[in-house]
Amino acid sequence: MNPSRQLFAVIAVTILVTTITTAGISQVAPEIAAWRSWQHAHEAGRAAQWVDYHARQAAQNPQHPELSALAWQWKAYETDQQRWASYYRQWSMSTAVARPVKSPSVKAQGSLPPITLRDGYAFGLNSLPLAVHRIIEAGNALQNKPYILGGGHRRLEDLGYDCSSTVSYVLIKAGQLQEILNSARFADYGAAGPGRYVTIWVKPGNHVFVTICGLRLDTSGGRVAEGPRWRTSGRSVQGFTPRHPPGL
Repeated sequence: MNPSRQLFAVIAVTILVTTITTAGISQVAPEIAAWRSWQHAHEAGRAAQWVDYHARQAAQNPQHPELSALAWQWKAYETDQQRWASYYRQWSMSTAVARPVKSPSVKAQGSLPPITLRDGYAFGLNSLPLAVHRIIEAGNALQNKPYILGGGHRRLEDLGYDCSSTVSYVLIKAGQLQEILNSARFADYGAAGPGRYVTIWVKPGNHVFVTICGLRLDTSGGRVAEGPRWRTSGRSVQGFTPRHPPGL
């Protein structure tokens, strides 16, 4: 489908769905609100990819102003979806007791907005930076993926992932990394030390995982070779070196 037609079709459906779902919003249960927040955040992430794509195309083809227009239209759609995600996120937080998730094995990284975990999916407070929300959304997209050694290294969207491709996936989706790295190469990624929001724990040639506001995304936890999952249990970081995306 032509990207412009696809965009207008998506917007039309969104307006219809929004009109239906906002009727009687006061009756929405916290779990439903959380799920709708996740859906809108997912759609915002998809729109962001189209924004990046058309912006790059516009820069490479200045003779086609319609590409810049498409980038602007997708950006407007992304912003709208972010607002709805924020609305439902705040609604779910205000109508249910949120349980902050902290990893006892990770030192406190300052005053951080909490992340809640519901039905295996993570939800961050609206006060978190957009890049952090995109990392969380990307992590949610991996929750049903199996562990496959070498998976996610030849192509970003794959059937399964190992430890380094999991971390690469969420960082690439958030615009914090340009290529898929292995655990050894993560030793030189970003800046040294724990981040304010995001910390990559690296044991070069052995293992790598990431924590977002203390919540761990790791391929090892419940059982061997389980696959990328959000982990609430503690994990020793002995032998690991902390790195973080600049600014996060």
